[in-house]
Amino acid sequence: MEVLGWICTVLILIGYFLNSSQQLKHAILVWCIGDIGWIIYDMSINNVSHAVLSGIIILLNIYGLYKISKKTI
Repeated sequence: MEVLGWICTVLILIGYFLNSSQQLKHAILVWCIGDIGWIIYDMSINNVSHAVLSGIIILLNIYGLYKISKKTI
């Protein structure tokens, strides 16, 4: 299960790289995938507070993606 935590860490870092490369939509998608993985990992180790944080971050990213989509229409 620890491997999942490292995979999620790498995904989050890739998301930051994509964001810094001005590829915001891709960054948000990668962040959401990484945070879903973190929720799975956190629940397996009973780290509820971080799982909740990851869930909130996913919701904020979805909201951000929605706002971006409205601007491009």
